[in-house]
Amino acid sequence: MNTLDRRSEHSEAILKGRFVEEQLREEATDIKAAQTSLMSRRGFRSADWYDKRTFTISGNQMHYDHMPRHRFVDMKTRNTKSKGKIRKKSHPNHNRILYGHANNLIKRLHFGFTEAVKEQLAGDIDNSL
Repeated sequence: MNTLDRRSEHSEAILKGRFVEEQLREEATDIKAAQTSLMSRRGFRSADWYDKRTFTISGNQMHYDHMPRHRFVDMKTRNTKSKGKIRKKSHPNHNRILYGHANNLIKRLHFGFTEAVKEQLAGDIDNSL
């Protein structure tokens, strides 16, 4: 393999990495907006519910930090020592939103890296230099 072939292979990997990072950022924004919308409609007024959620994107990974109570209000039942399994009001602000957006993200990553996107990303890199 000559130098030009290796260079084009590395540039392809750089473009793919940039595409994945861009898609993760967009999906994190969409997830945060969907959660904020649902929580505001359901009556969550405290700023803690909104401020304590963070998305960190590094390379090709997205890390979501939240408070345990975000997950707790999503649960439909809970187990107690005295009463056993109790149904409670659930607010689907965690699993439904995260897994729904995960499916969208998988589709975008699988089908979205087209030649037109590669050319656009290459043009963006050239313009930034």
